Amino acid sequence: MACCSTGTFEMSYLCSEKSPLTCTDANKYIFWDAFHPTEKTNHIITSHLIPLLKTKFLR
Repeated sequence: MACCSTGTFEMSYLCSEKSPLTCTDANKYIFWDAFHPTEKTNHIITSHLIPLLKTKFLR
């Protein structure tokens, strides 16, 4: 389930920080809505990807 739980598809104006259905801690979720990852997810991905890219391109 996404942080914004308005239904199956949460890509609308109903999915915002002011919505009563929005979670209180987005860091506990992978997705903000049905499509967009949370900042926590982006951080996890980049923390693994950047070191890998450094070893590939900075030889």
